[in-house]
Amino acid sequence: MVGRCVFPKQFSRQSSNLAGSFPPSELAAWRAVARVLRSPLDAVSCAVFPSLCRLCNQPLLHLSTVPICADCWHDLPEQAPTNLCGICGELLSLGGIRFATNATRNQSDGESLCPLCEQARPPFQWAVAYGVYQDSLRGLIHLLKYERIPTIAQPLGKLLAASIAQKNDLPANLTVVAVPLHATKQRERGFNQTVLLAEVTVRALRKRRPDLQIDLAREAMGRQRATESQSGLRPHQRRRNLRGAFFIRQPEQITGRAILLLDDIYTTGATARECTRTLLRAGAASVYVATLARSQREGVAFWDFVPARKFTAVGMAAIDEASVVQGFGVRD
Repeated sequence: MVGRCVFPKQFSRQSSNLAGSFPPSELAAWRAVARVLRSPLDAVSCAVFPSLCRLCNQPLLHLSTVPICADCWHDLPEQAPTNLCGICGELLSLGGIRFATNATRNQSDGESLCPLCEQARPPFQWAVAYGVYQDSLRGLIHLLKYERIPTIAQPLGKLLAASIAQKNDLPANLTVVAVPLHATKQRERGFNQTVLLAEVTVRALRKRRPDLQIDLAREAMGRQRATESQSGLRPHQRRRNLRGAFFIRQPEQITGRAILLLDDIYTTGATARECTRTLLRAGAASVYVATLARSQREGVAFWDFVPARKFTAVGMAAIDEASVVQGFGVRD
């Protein structure tokens, strides 16, 4: 059986320390030897310690601390920046059918807004996400959070940094705050996956955007109440579940600062809104939101709302857009 050995993170650290002990003149030669030896080492280790990709169960053929095959990593398309709400990133249309029939263009910047942002603008400036919460990206986030594989945060954080770096209106001085877990949940999981993402994202973003001064405030915000899991809750239940859940531990790191709030998933926006309100009450100058994945609820709501008997070419053409939008009354 062909497989792959997944070495623990300590192995990589020991290798890095060993490399650091070589004089600069010999380091290049050491790396060249390592590259030559890597292929046979991979083959031997994979034969002795076979392993499978945790997403697709295909054999893994290279040494790594992340048990994911190359094909699955390549199956992480970035979300197209077009056809999205200019504030929250909600999908404005699907398959040629426009959900935001009442969407308007912001007079100042010409961006299209979804009905919710038009009627009740979020307290944050905008929200950006790397990709849609589905397929391989969804699987990777589950492995990070629930299977407790923290090394997955390394490549995912770099992807998130790439999406943030594309925003042209980022403040020159930015403080990054990760959405906190309650102490009980963090002890149970062993880490806060959002903090791990934030650490990698900040390092990668500093390299991509050297024009920005970026700080990471790891302990600035806390969670004072063990809330119910948001999964399965309706939007109004999510808002009620999070009300008053967050507090500011270190106001000196928040007051007068532009904040980049980081989380793993944006679903209804309830968490982003409640955290933003908490930060603004503590004196933050402005808040921007970045998440690894975005759950595009318009598409889900559409397929749930439209009766199955209308899934025909004639029926789809005859769908009343106003009635479709009316079906989104439970949005957050």
